[in-house]
Amino acid sequence: MIKKEKLSRDRFYDKTGIAKHREWRGLKDTFYDYTQWVVNLGIMGAFVAKSPIRIMRGMIEYRWFGSYLGSLHWIDKCMEGLEGPALRVAHTQMHAIMNTATNHIANMMKGDRRFGDTKEASKQVIFEETMGPEILGGFPKLTPTLMEAMQGLVGAYMDQTLPPHYIDAVEHYGLPSDSCRLSATTVGVAILDDYPRNGACLIVNNMPCDSSTMNSQLVRRRFDIPEFIGSLPMRWEDEKTDKYALSRMKKMISFIEESTGESFDEKAFFEMMEKHNIEVEDEQAQWEYMATPYTPYGASIVNLFHTTMYAFSGGRVPAINRAQKKCLEIAKKAYEDKVNCFPKARHRAIIWAGPGCYFFHFANWLYNCWGILVIAQMDNFEGCTLIPTDSLDNALVGVAKSYEHGIMRRHLTGGYEHLLEFWELARRFNCDIVVMNEDITCKGALGLSGVVNDSMKNYPEIKMMTIPNDLFDHRTISRNDMRREVNSFMTAVMQEEPLDASLLDFDDYEGW
Repeated sequence: MIKKEKLSRDRFYDKTGIAKHREWRGLKDTFYDYTQWVVNLGIMGAFVAKSPIRIMRGMIEYRWFGSYLGSLHWIDKCMEGLEGPALRVAHTQMHAIMNTATNHIANMMKGDRRFGDTKEASKQVIFEETMGPEILGGFPKLTPTLMEAMQGLVGAYMDQTLPPHYIDAVEHYGLPSDSCRLSATTVGVAILDDYPRNGACLIVNNMPCDSSTMNSQLVRRRFDIPEFIGSLPMRWEDEKTDKYALSRMKKMISFIEESTGESFDEKAFFEMMEKHNIEVEDEQAQWEYMATPYTPYGASIVNLFHTTMYAFSGGRVPAINRAQKKCLEIAKKAYEDKVNCFPKARHRAIIWAGPGCYFFHFANWLYNCWGILVIAQMDNFEGCTLIPTDSLDNALVGVAKSYEHGIMRRHLTGGYEHLLEFWELARRFNCDIVVMNEDITCKGALGLSGVVNDSMKNYPEIKMMTIPNDLFDHRTISRNDMRREVNSFMTAVMQEEPLDASLLDFDDYEGW
């Protein structure tokens, strides 16, 4: 007879991910979870208060905006099964993520010319989401805005039905159906005119791949503002390319000056890079705790916190570093007290390559169903670049290196060996399983699948399971399809029984 654990599917409505009642974690942790839920409500209330009329108009105008009504439900999914220090780290990081994301959306609405011209619009510089805001550190009066992150990537986390609307639009437009879903969604938003009309200028790039370069060309046609192609070397390990990277950074600065009328402030730039370096150093300090049996870092939120730091902060978001400091204190105490923060863990894993973004809480399911603790994911190791502050030229090369090591870029360019970094990282964090995401539209990574499979013979102590997904399109490979792949691996290869059999196979296709 199967014993029903506290995360049994009985807690959820059929065919959805919607819970009938909140998770019981014991009196202390359940009470704490309630208080943090109230904090999230406060963050959302403060968000609306920043510009109530424009935010309400944005909610009515933009399809993607409505998906954020599910944010509290999404937060709950990402907290499933967590308790003690792990729950506290996850909530602390989530508060910083929520603060950063809501401030970003509020700035977009405040600068949206669609709702009337405003001085806010001319003080915003729009970046493609694969670029961090570091270069804007020298322009303290300007605000960075990511072009497509909220409409595509983060929107997919909230609502799995959002990206297919834009994907269908771009395929109807004529783009091939097997192109990268990230690029397809980005172009689909532009075709349907669902980007806010803000910004003094637009900076696109050649990152991380040819598909992204193609989408940049199509998206640029939909923005009626000056644009700059911030192309950077693909073979970034070659020092000979640094000279070219430096020239692009300087041209980018000149372009921003010409487009906004603001002058580059070298002192402000170095001050911002010092703050950026503090964030990176704290991230590296976190890795030391992640390698121990007493880590409170794990499951779904840790990699998103790092991605938020890379994409939105670059030293400019105080909430990020405050969260880092608080989490390091929690981790230090857990380590000193030898607290097993993930008591159900039977395995430690690292997740690699492009994920199924519509199943963001996949790592929580792995832990609750099979006892697989995800220590880190590929995004945790992108953009972790200390920037020199001894001279402007060295600092600008450092910024270029940060971009070259950015989201999806580090491991898809610069040489195939960087895609294989997960083996040594798995050893570093004492993992016995590698979960290899297989995004069926990422031709660059798929082309190296033979190299990845051949490399397994060098690491016999580590098992690798491959999980197919379609990045943004749940219709091709559903969340339950992904779960079934894990179930087959764990029963056939690992020969194990699940911790909670009710989580093995269930229909949540209609859920957000």
